[in-house]
Amino acid sequence: MHPALTLRIKSAPMLLLACLFFGSLRLPAFAEAPVTLVHAKTFDILDGKFLLDGKPLQIISGEMHYARIPEAYWRHRLRMAKACGLNAITTYVFWNVQEPEKGKFNFKGEADIAKFVRMAQEEGLWVLLRPGPYVCAEWDFGGFPYWLLNEKGMKLRSRDERFLQYVERYLRELGKQLAPLQVTHGGPILMVQAENEYGSYGKDMVYMGRIRAALLEAGFSIPLFTADGGQQMAAGHFPGLLPGLNGGSGPDIKETIDRYYLGGPYFVPEYYPGWLDHWGEPKSKVGAAGVVRSTERMLTSDISFNYYMFHGGTNFGFTNGANFGGNYQPDLTSYDYDAPLDEAGRATPKYLQLRETLQKHLPPGAQLPAIPPANPIIAVPRFELKEAGSLFGALPRPILSEQIKSMEEVGQDYGFILYRTTLQGPLQGKLLLKDLRDYAVVLLNGKRIGLLDRRRKTPPLTVDLPAGKATLDILVENCGRINYGSLLTDNHKGITDSVRIGERMLTGWEIYPLPFKTTAHLPFDGKQTDGPTLRRGHFALSKVGDTFLDMRGWFKGVVWINGHNLGRFWQIGPQQTLYAPGCWLKPGENEVMVLDLAPNGQRSIEGLTEPILTELHPEEALHKSRPAPAVLPAPRPEERIVEGEFTRNDGPQDVRFGAQTGRYLCFQALTSYEGDYASAAELYLLDAAGKPLSRDNWTIYYADSEEASQEDGSADNLLDDDTATIWHSVWSRPHPSLPHFVVIDLGKETAFSGLRYVARPGDKPAKTRKFALYVSATPFTGGK
Repeated sequence: MHPALTLRIKSAPMLLLACLFFGSLRLPAFAEAPVTLVHAKTFDILDGKFLLDGKPLQIISGEMHYARIPEAYWRHRLRMAKACGLNAITTYVFWNVQEPEKGKFNFKGEADIAKFVRMAQEEGLWVLLRPGPYVCAEWDFGGFPYWLLNEKGMKLRSRDERFLQYVERYLRELGKQLAPLQVTHGGPILMVQAENEYGSYGKDMVYMGRIRAALLEAGFSIPLFTADGGQQMAAGHFPGLLPGLNGGSGPDIKETIDRYYLGGPYFVPEYYPGWLDHWGEPKSKVGAAGVVRSTERMLTSDISFNYYMFHGGTNFGFTNGANFGGNYQPDLTSYDYDAPLDEAGRATPKYLQLRETLQKHLPPGAQLPAIPPANPIIAVPRFELKEAGSLFGALPRPILSEQIKSMEEVGQDYGFILYRTTLQGPLQGKLLLKDLRDYAVVLLNGKRIGLLDRRRKTPPLTVDLPAGKATLDILVENCGRINYGSLLTDNHKGITDSVRIGERMLTGWEIYPLPFKTTAHLPFDGKQTDGPTLRRGHFALSKVGDTFLDMRGWFKGVVWINGHNLGRFWQIGPQQTLYAPGCWLKPGENEVMVLDLAPNGQRSIEGLTEPILTELHPEEALHKSRPAPAVLPAPRPEERIVEGEFTRNDGPQDVRFGAQTGRYLCFQALTSYEGDYASAAELYLLDAAGKPLSRDNWTIYYADSEEASQEDGSADNLLDDDTATIWHSVWSRPHPSLPHFVVIDLGKETAFSGLRYVARPGDKPAKTRKFALYVSATPFTGGK
């Protein structure tokens, strides 16, 4: 028994008592079958069990998110969950949906979380609430509102008092909406999660205690729980709260939870019947047979669980997040997740097998409700988008700034931002965008000179201007803020540092925020340019239904249908269609607008009855293998200028030595902190005063080992001014042991007096420990 969770929660709402007398409630014409409100007189967590009215309850839940489903479809998705055999629904609450601007709360439309919860109760489902404040969820910024990034020096997910005050205000407002819907007040909410997977981020019991206190102050008096992976539970579990084990499905569930909460109840807040997807990577698939086996095991072991996701839905608009696994990985618009319900809410074979499994575990004679009919799916014949216009044809009033500013600094949350400046020629050099976030179209005098992608190590663009003035335009797309990991706090968008041509820092910017909160102002004047192009077309319907717009043949951009932002498309795949809900269509004429960042001649679209989510069009490889020179470098002892040892710290570490001169530099990792690998984030050379030398003309001549399969471990990352990207020796396949080395061509004979080394950030293995540095006039080939 756990005294902190020995609760007896009483409930006697008049509405529910009326239901006991008058039976089931009949809803409007949405469906013929009557439904009955869930209700209970008592809810207990006692002696290792969940109890409703004193009887054991095994929670069989499915995750779906109100903001990823059109409001008109909420009831259908909930009924599909009930018909599969679930008795509960779990949902995150997205802080950035509820408080999109500082101090301005929204609880209407798709943001009406209370309506969603009440509807779940009407459909006979309990609710498990996950309000964060951080949620991850492959959602932009893990659910945090963008404006938090403007609080200089504030630490997210910490005991920072400013952050906690914002959290407390958010939870108080949420409590006004949802505390009346707890089981203690006759509602369906049984439990509330405190924070989310905190053990994967930090270990601060003071912070977790403040989150618990904020939830209580907001009026959430029902049991609180945490959710962490098994390895992270030690850091994320808070004493007195019910610990949930994410990812568990086998016999280790009880053993793991017992370490922190002996005797249960045993709860898996996230069991994964599918998985997430990124642009440019193969679609994830999780076999139904394994999901069924795991479900059977949990059902027969008295383990409560939640399918994450049961229905994924869609990252409409600009709501998708991103991960960082060695390189930036933006999430797809589709959040299909290979879940039991597909993106359009239809039953998949996985759904049918789970329904059969759950039916077998019902009490004798009990039957599941019939599966509701799917919403109509229609094909839309191919239609032309005949009207065109330039995105730059109707720009807003610019913000004038000498220095570059991020999206957040100009008060912008999502979308695109245009940076414009006037150059005076003659001018020649490499165009260097420091900290591009995330995708850029670069134009000079209206002509596109290149595309830059944060995911890739694209060679810098070269600018060669004759005498006279020229206009430089850089249109940047925010492709989704990182939602997980240590880089969560490094999430400003646009260009977040500087722009240079060679050594010259560019200033005098006109900045045009383009958040696309409305499309009414977009121009369709027939002007077509080499830059981002807008196109508009119409199609007529005699009846409406869901459809999937086929975007094959287009390049990269955004689609709106009748003013609704369907999300992003990108030819690289694997997603090639965009889900268009029938509730956003209408009989008669419908309008489609497309922004294409690099138009390639496509002018038409059709609507399909099935999505295309597995068609990957590989680009030039993200992580190219480096060709080996004809003669492999082999540094000699007499070319060594220093040998030493670095600490395991993250910050820069300087090594000073006497004046040296040479064109080729060899950095050798002799040993590392943990593992038989080498890594480093950045390398600089220092002048006699200890200042870093320019690296504009540096290139990687050779690296004896670079990870190019499972992550971007290219040695080019040593020269990119981004400590989040690193050189890492091969680890994904059999590989030679340490030492490993990289040879850098400095571009010309260079004088220097020191080395600055920056380790890979965080508490990660393979940080270089002992090292050696060599210099030569030739590429360490003995003069050959």
